Amino acid sequence: MKKFLSLLALFLLINFSVAGAARLDPVTDKAKVLKPTEIELLNQKIRGVEQKHKIKIGVAFVKSLGGQDIIQASDDFIDDNFANGKNGGIVLLVDMESRKYEMSTDSRMLNIITDSHGIPHLKDSFQSDLSAGNYFGAVNNFVGGVDELMTYYETNGIAYGQRKPGEIDPMAAMISFALAIFGGVMIRSTLIGSMSNVHRAKEATDYLQKNSVKFLENRDTFLFMNVQRKPRGGSRSGGSGGHSSGHGGGGGSF
Repeated sequence: MKKFLSLLALFLLINFSVAGAARLDPVTDKAKVLKPTEIELLNQKIRGVEQKHKIKIGVAFVKSLGGQDIIQASDDFIDDNFANGKNGGIVLLVDMESRKYEMSTDSRMLNIITDSHGIPHLKDSFQSDLSAGNYFGAVNNFVGGVDELMTYYETNGIAYGQRKPGEIDPMAAMISFALAIFGGVMIRSTLIGSMSNVHRAKEATDYLQKNSVKFLENRDTFLFMNVQRKPRGGSRSGGSGGHSSGHGGGGGSF
């Protein structure tokens, strides 16, 4: 029995040691695009943000996904390593071969950093640096963006881009107002068209009742005419030279 317990304790110790050794650092650079000092700085920053908001953040640069779909690879990356944060987890996976990147959030983080506003905000924060090859700056801005979005949620109680209960959307209000005016015009036109004593006339004479007006005399009267005479100026010679516009100028290449 003692031997069995000793073996069991040893087995558990080995398992815990392996699990601890297999735990990934926040930043994984298999593509060798970051310096060791940059990785350490980024890891320190990420751990600070993780502790501040009780979340998990992961970033990975890979040379190639070997044909694997990047969305699925990103989902697997977070599920396997960064989905155990108290308030959720988020990862950024960058495939250097295809020049693509993907962000994934777990179910807890989904309502804090939303696909409609939070993810686009993060893209804007780091995509230009990523395109320019500033990988340290891209990751640094990504982590800063996550910190910003988490702080916004904790301060306001709603995700970035969402409206508080009862808050009116200006765009929706303008659309509703325009639809109300359009509906009012259509209803007015329909009501007028349905009235039996009102109709449109093509000509002004259509508004008169037949034989209600009679012209007794049809005559044109010439009153007077004014004639003014001016002397004719000198003759003008024809030609095609000169500018017809009121200004002159020029330009060229340099």
